[in-house]
Amino acid sequence: MRDDQAPEVTAPGQAEALGDTWLLATKLRAPRRRSLVHRPRLVHLLDGVADHPLTLVVAPPGWGKTVLLSDWYHAGSRAVAWLSLDREEGDPNRFWRYVVAALRAVVPGLGEQALQALATRSPSLTEAVLPSLINELVGLDEPVALVLDDYHVVSDPEVHRTLGYLLRRVGAGLRLVVATRSDPPLPIGRLRAAGELAEIRAAELAFTGAEAGELLNGELALDLGEEDVARLGRRTEGWAAGLYLAGLSLQGRDDRAASVAAFAGTDRYVLDYLGSELLAGQPDDLRRFLTQTSILTRMTPDLCAAVTGRADSAAVLTHLERTNGFLVALDDRQEWFRYHRLFGDLLRHELGLSDPERIPELHRRAARWLRESGDVPEAIAHFLAGGDGDTAAELVLAHWTPYFNAGHLRTVERWLEMLPSERVERDPGLCLARTWVLLDQGRLDVASTWVTRAEQAATGADTARDAALSRAVHRFKIGDVGACHAAARRVLELGAGAGFGDTVARCILGVSLFWRGDAAAAVRALTEAVRSARGADNQLAEMYALGYLAAAHLHDGDLAEGRRAADLAMEKVVEPAVAEHFVAALPHTAHAALLSASGQLDRAEPAAARAVDLARRGAGRLEIGLALAHLAQIRIGLGQDGTAALDDARRVVRECPDPGWLPERLAGLRRSLRAAAPRPGTGTGDGASALSEREAALLPLLAGTLSLREIGAVLHVSVNTVKTHSRLLYRKLEVTSRDDAVRRARQLGLL
Repeated sequence: MRDDQAPEVTAPGQAEALGDTWLLATKLRAPRRRSLVHRPRLVHLLDGVADHPLTLVVAPPGWGKTVLLSDWYHAGSRAVAWLSLDREEGDPNRFWRYVVAALRAVVPGLGEQALQALATRSPSLTEAVLPSLINELVGLDEPVALVLDDYHVVSDPEVHRTLGYLLRRVGAGLRLVVATRSDPPLPIGRLRAAGELAEIRAAELAFTGAEAGELLNGELALDLGEEDVARLGRRTEGWAAGLYLAGLSLQGRDDRAASVAAFAGTDRYVLDYLGSELLAGQPDDLRRFLTQTSILTRMTPDLCAAVTGRADSAAVLTHLERTNGFLVALDDRQEWFRYHRLFGDLLRHELGLSDPERIPELHRRAARWLRESGDVPEAIAHFLAGGDGDTAAELVLAHWTPYFNAGHLRTVERWLEMLPSERVERDPGLCLARTWVLLDQGRLDVASTWVTRAEQAATGADTARDAALSRAVHRFKIGDVGACHAAARRVLELGAGAGFGDTVARCILGVSLFWRGDAAAAVRALTEAVRSARGADNQLAEMYALGYLAAAHLHDGDLAEGRRAADLAMEKVVEPAVAEHFVAALPHTAHAALLSASGQLDRAEPAAARAVDLARRGAGRLEIGLALAHLAQIRIGLGQDGTAALDDARRVVRECPDPGWLPERLAGLRRSLRAAAPRPGTGTGDGASALSEREAALLPLLAGTLSLREIGAVLHVSVNTVKTHSRLLYRKLEVTSRDDAVRRARQLGLL
């Protein structure tokens, strides 16, 4: 009786492309199985509780969880989406792509916006992905049930957290049915207290006496007496797999009653006993086939042939599928199979006892076939299991970048953790892979160690350049402007080459110049970075460089060019593939600055808040600080309390070794915040009727973030003219400073 369905590798010809991810179709349908014992009481039980927001089917392996859910799925009484999980779905991005795909199998077109957000490298699941999915589910005419089979393999806290988020908000649009070996870290207590949790556990799944008799005497034709059936039921405590294994071991025995009497023990002893009894009755060639192929998590005839050397592998698999309940067909064409996990454990145990020296070579044979077929994750695992760490490392080096860019950070991280640590540390490419994962995760202190290792391991100009590039990026992310600038120049001196390296090097050089206060030089470098990004078709880098280019133009007082660059950057931001990436923070920051400069503070505030949210997802410390500074200044201008945003910005800057000009900017904001506090003795004249047309145009600009020189550019007058009109305006408002003028104008309703 099977619990476990999920394949762990991507099968050639079985994947369907969706953006930058690949979905295995067999994971999105309930397993096909030959009929054993139909248990309508359990199907009816599940049907009766499946209207709860969460239904848990919890039991140890072999209790028939998957069989029950498969029977219920095929009963067709409601719309049921199915997802078989494996450890690869521990990656939150991959998990949610599969969830959306499963739902789309029963509700075509559902989740399009969520999929587009998932296509970005590091989307915020609760901000960018799940809200749109929840809204669509809530709007369905009929709720959808989603089965998550083998949920116990999921270990990532982010998956549990985001699934809990979905449960709390989706209402009646979705009914979640989870099969697992232990209680998952979901909001079970709250749901149970609210009467919204249904639970089916081992006590309900245990075979009754009648069901055990139907299995042993009906399906397996053992012709056991009532007492023998009851004895096996007691000894196995209704454990479905134990009953079935016991029944198979009794087939062909003359004295079945004596065999039943000898059958006893815990799960471990049951496994050992049945292993020797079941395998002992198989022909030697079939037994070798079973044990040798037990190293595979999924099997196809060609893969089995590569591992065993048998040309008749297809016929053997067909025979096993028809006669052995432990081989499960994973597709309707019966091209892919896998062993029941308990049976697979039994076979691997036997292989370790009978032929341990052959195991590494079997893994290497499987790995070579999988590599040629394009199944990179499983090939890596088999090369490592076969003791070929060098080939596994070569595969990681060749394939980590596309997986990384597709958002599978945890997958790449797991590969690196599987490799021998000394192999990773001495290879500059693997050091860089580790570095980029850590940088994207915001683990900057640990990333510094790996940058150093990459530099020490560099063996040529290319690896030295790539290590220097990662050093430049790391120094910028921690807020070390001077070191970032020096590192970026070193990369360009080494020859950044074309494509990604050249683009990143020019971006970092321009960014460092911007933070050093050399806006004109920054404009030149960032203009080159935009050109390089376009040539390399690097959309994220182009948007990032345009955002900084807009900021540099504004810093240099060129409002028109700043607006042009910001508009181009914002055109990129609306594209789903980049909208939720942290590099989009810079265009939003520049956009907020422009709105603020033109006096549109009500529109600037949400733009600045959006910039802060995006920046926190992985931007550098200075970028987070800049976004917070803009938000604080806008809120001060609106007469709101900007203290929290300003304090957050100051905390970020204190962590920066060399934060450039940002501390000076924050100090000015602190003075503005103090000046914005009400003071006694402020004039009370209305002042409104005395304002000239020029002064009325000047007032909203004073409420923004532009300098007097920049305001002059907006009004097409000299800075001296701006100063003259400002003094007249202050006099009419009975104030002596720009901040007091803005505050007084708000009191009078002029802003």
